[in-house]
Amino acid sequence: MPAPTTPAATADTLDGMDRISLPVVPAVAAAALVPWTIGLATLLPRTATARHWNIVWAGLDVAIIAGLASTSWLARRRDRRVTPAAVATATLMCADAWFDVCTSDAGLPFATACAAAAIEVAVAATCLVAARAADPAEGFRARQSASR
Repeated sequence: MPAPTTPAATADTLDGMDRISLPVVPAVAAAALVPWTIGLATLLPRTATARHWNIVWAGLDVAIIAGLASTSWLARRRDRRVTPAAVATATLMCADAWFDVCTSDAGLPFATACAAAAIEVAVAATCLVAARAADPAEGFRARQSASR
């Protein structure tokens, strides 16, 4: 008997989007960002004044705190939703580390930013481990069934 050829049976669609064309959007976006990034690197001034600098940094830190708290809570509950929370938190922490280092003054402020960045990247890596542990094929569910 021939195999069914419906989209659901062949898994050729993902919510109406062709699985083959799905990677095209990020690829086009990446290609479009190359000249944009070169333009930013060459045309932007070396310094700038930000009116709400303190709000920007405090807001980022609040988002990181919320991400860490939700990642911890979801991981303790062995909830698969820990994956997006942990990945988002790790991303925010790496961005924070990058900007801390890149916007710090020379000398002790730079050394302090580098030390803080090392800690942030280590915590971000732990978040990614939590995200991986929540993978049903590899993580919480696999360990739970093995322990039964």
